[in-house]
Amino acid sequence: MKQDSQLKFELTGTAADSEYFVHSRIEIASILRDVMARNSLLSVYFDAGNSSLLTALLAVDAESGYLLLDCGPDPKVNDRLVRADRLVCVTSLDKVKIQFVSGSARAVKSGEKPVLQLQFPAKLLRLQRREYFRLSTPVTTPLKCTISPAAGDSENNHQLGIADISGGGFSANSDKELPEFEPMTRLHSVITLPDGDVLRADVELRNTFEITLANGKRIRRYGWQFLDLSERARIMLEKYVMQQQRLQKARSGSVI
Repeated sequence: MKQDSQLKFELTGTAADSEYFVHSRIEIASILRDVMARNSLLSVYFDAGNSSLLTALLAVDAESGYLLLDCGPDPKVNDRLVRADRLVCVTSLDKVKIQFVSGSARAVKSGEKPVLQLQFPAKLLRLQRREYFRLSTPVTTPLKCTISPAAGDSENNHQLGIADISGGGFSANSDKELPEFEPMTRLHSVITLPDGDVLRADVELRNTFEITLANGKRIRRYGWQFLDLSERARIMLEKYVMQQQRLQKARSGSVI
């Protein structure tokens, strides 16, 4: 089985996510069968998200109204899952996050194999937002970023080279000594895009670590999250991502 990386638990039902819900029983079944065919793992969260089981879909029966999941290796976890009254299931398909909610599960058998039976979901959340796609910036025309404690602070700014970027944030490298920023530090960023647009946004440091390049050089990488990205900045960022995707497809000979 192939494991999806960094699956993230997220509650459903918000108005902002309403356009991403799939209600058609036929379409939900088709999506879940694709998940099953790709051997994508499914994370099942229960106990208010404090417990989880990593499993796989074994059967999708829209007509009878149930799904079958593989049991986990720990019988105690399986028993606790069966006693839970609400399950949140999360997976991904072609980098698109898939999530649905089910009521309690039942421990049943498929042939001689013990499995978990879930209710067929009434709706499914398919999050195909552009910010979930991280674009690696081109080496030939790298993006540069200036980080400072506040907007307009030209005395305490630091130059970084952006390694990848998305609607949610970016990671950036520095080969120079920077202050020891603590995680969750909030700063101001200024990114100059190739077409001359300047993207300004407050950011929060999420992580930092050292990496070793192919030539043996060690640099520090910082992961930044955008805070309250303005609509204008979001449009500029989406425009840049789409332009880079078109260029990458053109270089590889793909049909757009």
